[in-house]
Formats: sequence, C-alpha cells, structure tokens
Amino acid sequence: MARNPITLFKLAVRFLTYDVWRMTADNVSGTLRYLISVVKALFLSVRFFVSDRMMEKASALTYYTLLSIVPLFALILGIAKGFNVQDTLEQTLANGTAATSDGTIHYIFSFANSYLEHSKTGVIMGIGIVMLLWVIYSLIGNIEAVFNQIWQQKEGRSTVRKVTDYLSIMIVIPILIFLVCGLQIASHTIVNSEYLEGFLSDTLRWVFKWIPILLIIIVFTFIYIVIPNAKVKFTNALIAGAVAGVGFIIFQNIYLNGQIWVSKYSAIYGSFAALPLLLLWLQMSWVICLYGAELSFAAQNMRNFEFEKDTQNISRRYYDFLCVVVSGLIYSEFPNRKFTAEEISVILHLPSKLSANIISHLRDVEVINETIDSNGIGQEHIWTPGKPVGEYTIGQLFEDADLHGSSDFRFDYTKIFDREWQAIVEMRTAGKEAGQHILVRDLKLDYDKLEKLCNTSRSRKQIFKKFSMKA
Repeated sequence: MARNPITLFKLAVRFLTYDVWRMTADNVSGTLRYLISVVKALFLSVRFFVSDRMMEKASALTYYTLLSIVPLFALILGIAKGFNVQDTLEQTLANGTAATSDGTIHYIFSFANSYLEHSKTGVIMGIGIVMLLWVIYSLIGNIEAVFNQIWQQKEGRSTVRKVTDYLSIMIVIPILIFLVCGLQIASHTIVNSEYLEGFLSDTLRWVFKWIPILLIIIVFTFIYIVIPNAKVKFTNALIAGAVAGVGFIIFQNIYLNGQIWVSKYSAIYGSFAALPLLLLWLQMSWVICLYGAELSFAAQNMRNFEFEKDTQNISRRYYDFLCVVVSGLIYSEFPNRKFTAEEISVILHLPSKLSANIISHLRDVEVINETIDSNGIGQEHIWTPGKPVGEYTIGQLFEDADLHGSSDFRFDYTKIFDREWQAIVEMRTAGKEAGQHILVRDLKLDYDKLEKLCNTSRSRKQIFKKFSMKA
C-alpha cells in the first residue's frame, strides 16, 4: 500500500528521533550496527551543530582569525626562513589554497614580512615577539573555548597547561603545513614528471595524488584530538577528520572553479575584493572544521542519547527502583571492586544519560561518594558507598532521598493541608518500613542472567517488523 509523502516524512522523523535510539548494540549486529551508528552520528552532529549555534561561533572565529592572520603568518614565515623555504611555502600556498586565488596570499606575506622587519632589533624585537605569541595564544584560546563547549567541558586548561600546550601547537601546526606543502609539491612533480612517466604505475600515481588529501585529514584529526580539553578517542577524531578533510577539499575545488566570483567582485570592489573573499573562505573553513568537531563528539557519545525520550519520561517508581539497583551494585561489590560511571552504565545496560542522572542524585543525597583514583595513566572518577555498608537499608535510602532538599517556602502548606500531608507521610512511612530489613549491599547482581537477558532481547527482524507495523 503506497503512502503519501507526508506520512513517509512523519515516519522518517519518528525513526530518526525515537525508533533508531531504541536500537542498541544488544539487539543489532553486523553491518546493520554500523549503518545505525552512522545514522545516529550524522543526526546528532547536525542537531548539535544547529542547537550550539555553530554558524555564529564560526563567524566569531573568522573575526579572531582575521585579527591574528598576520602574526600567524609571521610566525610561519619566520620558521620557514630558518629552513630557507619561504619562497617555496608562499608559492605553494598561492597555488593550492582557494583563499589565495585572487592574490590575497601575497598581501598577507608582504604584511608578515613587514611585521618581521619592524620587530627584529633591540627592545622592539622583544615586544614584537611577545605580541606575536600573545595574539596567536589568544586565537588558540578562543578556538579551545568553542571546542570545549562542543564537548560540554565547563572548565578549560589551567594557565600552565595552556602555555605548554599552546606553544606545542604553535610549533606543530607550522610543521604540518610545511609537510602538506612539501609533499603536495613532491607528489605533483612526481605525477607530472616526464622522466618518471614510464616507471610509475597507475596505482602509484593514484597514491601520490592522494598524499596531500591524507595530510589534510591528519591535520584535522590532530586538531580534534589536541584542542578540546577532553579525552577524544583517536578513531572518532579520525572519522571526523576524514569527513572535514574531504569537505574542505570539495569546498576548495568549488571555490577555485568559481573564478567568476572573483572577477565580479574585482569589477565592483577593485583591490578591496580580496577582503570579502578572504572572509568567505575563512567562514566556510571554520564551518567545516566545527562540524567535524561536532561529529567527533557525536560519534563518541552516541550511547548517552539512547532511549533519550524514554529517559526524559521515566516513571517515578521505576526511577526509584533504578536508584536501588545502582546503589546495590556499588555497595555489594565494595571494597573488592569499584566502579566508574561508564562501567555502571555498561554493566547494568542503562542509557548513559540516565545512569549519570541517577549517580548525580545519589551523590547529592550522600548515598555514594566520588573519589579520584590515579591509575598511572591518568585520573578516574570512581564511586564508593557513602554510608556504612553493613547497616544501610533500602528504607534509609528512601528516607535520605525524601529529606534531601528544602521545604522552607513562604507558607507552611503542611499546616494548611494537614490531612493530606499526614496521608502522604503515612504512605511513605509504610513503604520505607517494608525496606528497613533489606540491606542495600544484599542486592547481588546476577551478571550471567543479565547478559543472557540482553542477548535474547528483540532481534533486528523483530525491530523492523514492529516499526513497519507502526507505519
């Protein structure tokens, strides 16, 4: 039976916003699992890109980059002069960068040369170097702030870490640019060389053509790993780097092939045409870069959004029950085993966001405590019992939860509605008394039974059958 476009659109929206988030690694496998992961990552990245207002952030970074572009090129040019490759660098950027198709790169390099000329002697040299480094430091700080927002990190690097990490970035980025430029020249020379024409197979020619693209992907991957103050997995950064790198190259080719824009702007603005074209190139470059950052975050945190709507609409009774389950896991295994928030989520097969909410609630009512464990590689936040393990009961857990928080408002409603208040107190007391004889630590999780239950959950055929029946 054929469906009209509106119905199909509603089904697609429902699938992307609800049904696909109920499909987890427990009930899908093989190729379907990867396909669903791709759909989830793309959907989340677009959603976050819009909700985080990344277009505005790209505009702000375009402004900061424009202010910093001369000092940045002065730094790159200074390093290039140290290796005596400044002419090669300028020519390569002029030939291979879309923003420089109108001669902008020559203006920038002339400004950078002037900057270096006026900052190379005496006290002025020291002030010039300090100002150069400070401007670039501020640019990287603004970039980190945007990346930290994407990764939902409230705190940035400490001042000491900023100095050390930013100086490392200032050194590594120019080196990567040199590598990209150098290998681009080398690959172009090799591919078009008449002397090597008989020695290069089609496969080798293809490899040499792809080397610059590979290096651009490496640069984006490096940015996604190093810039945010968060632990980014290499695989997720590489996926985002590949998407951003390919997107950047496509944009470059579109820009370079649209030379008619340059001629039209030049006819209207004359030599001033370089500025709006440079702004356009910077803006779109930052849009591509920030989308890649959103994609790396989405790919790494998909589990946090599984059963998202169900988590938001969870019943009070089931939420209280899960509080007991999470507390029981922590209390029953202590002191032999301690858990991180991620481990609790994985062991209990709970959506990460739901388990994080429960852990936060249990911490607030002091049922569990957060401790820092140094494992030699870094620091882990682990959760331990906050009450005496041998005495704490389920009834006391709910007593602590009920008494937590403020009830001191303008009017004492318990006196105005005395009968209703007493009824609630008696009902809650009766419920707590039923749990006064059950220790929280007595909740023993049957791992084998839980795994068996998850492994025998709905198959992918059943999922799609149910989805098609709803349709």
